[in-house]
Amino acid sequence: MFLMPYLKHAVKTSFPFGVVLIVAANLLVYFGFQQRDAHRYQRAYDYYQHSILVRLEPPAYVDHLRQQGKDKARARFQRAQLDGNLPYLVQTMADDAGFMAKLRSGQVVPPEHPDYGQWLQARRYFDGIRESMVTEQYAFRTDKPSLLTAFTHQFLHGDMSHLAGNMITFILIAPAVEAILGTSLFLTVYLVGGLGAVGMHWLIVGSGSGLIGASGAISAVMGAFAALFRWRRIPFFYFVVVYFDVIRAPALLALPIWVVNEFLQLVWFGNRGIAYGAHIGGLLVGGLLAWPLAGRVAQRFAEAPAADAKDGKTDDDIETAMALAKRHLAKGRQLVREHRFDEARQAYARAAGCAGLDAAALRECFNIAKLSPGSKEFHLVARAILGHAGDQDETHQLVVDTFGEYLGLAQPRPFLNGDILAGLAGRFRRRRCMGELDRVARLFHNIAPTHPSCREVLLAAAQCHQQAGDGHRAAELAILAKSATAT
Repeated sequence: MFLMPYLKHAVKTSFPFGVVLIVAANLLVYFGFQQRDAHRYQRAYDYYQHSILVRLEPPAYVDHLRQQGKDKARARFQRAQLDGNLPYLVQTMADDAGFMAKLRSGQVVPPEHPDYGQWLQARRYFDGIRESMVTEQYAFRTDKPSLLTAFTHQFLHGDMSHLAGNMITFILIAPAVEAILGTSLFLTVYLVGGLGAVGMHWLIVGSGSGLIGASGAISAVMGAFAALFRWRRIPFFYFVVVYFDVIRAPALLALPIWVVNEFLQLVWFGNRGIAYGAHIGGLLVGGLLAWPLAGRVAQRFAEAPAADAKDGKTDDDIETAMALAKRHLAKGRQLVREHRFDEARQAYARAAGCAGLDAAALRECFNIAKLSPGSKEFHLVARAILGHAGDQDETHQLVVDTFGEYLGLAQPRPFLNGDILAGLAGRFRRRRCMGELDRVARLFHNIAPTHPSCREVLLAAAQCHQQAGDGHRAAELAILAKSATAT
């Protein structure tokens, strides 16, 4: 099963420096260094094929597997012998730490063997060719682990299809994660997630296995995506055998699906050719690293719906905007009559995003949208109302009512940014709405403590409480104001 999110508007647009850096590094390593290995590998296999090694080592490995009782592995190896698949034979033996230890200690071809001298010379020459390869030097090996190769293996690939598949997957999902976390944290999740992939791969396969490829680190980015977006419903493209479609589902649901899918493939197919264990490790580590950082989504992710509201505007002419709002409103009412509530909610959200609607129409939009408090449209309509500049009594009462209901209903949490909260604070201060001003000030400190207006709002609220004779609340807000640092 293949499951991949695709996003039109995920977060406020920003240039993905980290994504570009990682893609460029992978391309540079593959085309600048690894491609030279192709000639070296061919030279090594040609030498092996025409040397004494091919006559002594593969038959000895068959006996080794027989002694170990690994009948299935022995059958696969013998089929590869019949097919003349020399790269598979050589790599399979190289990945078996137990056999290689016996081979190098003289237990497979002992010193008293008549061809020992010739074999030893050929083996050393063959090992020298392999050790000159970039891939062999910087791939992670569980029998020769090092911190350096735990990082460098993330930038190596076996062939063009391996590289292309990893980079396409990475480019589809990584920009949204970087936009939320910022470049530094994003790169940290990528690299540390790659270490987690190494650890899980090592735990599953034991000693003697090599690991190359960015898929473990990319899996960490996928795990981070699920942990950051959590219950937000995201469109996913899925493919099962010959059937494919698009569904909308909570992002967090993808994490266990991805992990279970990789685990089942590991059970069914083993670790041959694809490091499913590394994928599982990357997914889990990426999810755990990103979980405490989900608070960053609130401000940055909340910007996205506002972009959707602008899709219908052709210019800044207020009459055009009003006409467009009325058309969306009429469409929403028609869809409600037809019981097509999901589509109706979208139409009402587009109407709320246009200029010119009066308070009654905006209240109608909110009442429809709040029937689905976890939807994108509910957040969009609420933000449109709470950001309204009108100060008429009817509009003000709408803002007050919406503010209270939105904080109570919003799922998974209110998506408000510092600018909207600053506007609300100014409104509530002018109107002497002390309860609402207090809630806005505390919410401001939780959501955007570094916003330039945060300290000012907290101190204004504290002053209002002090003037009203509530010194305890005034002191609480003053303390919060000291911890708010404008940038």
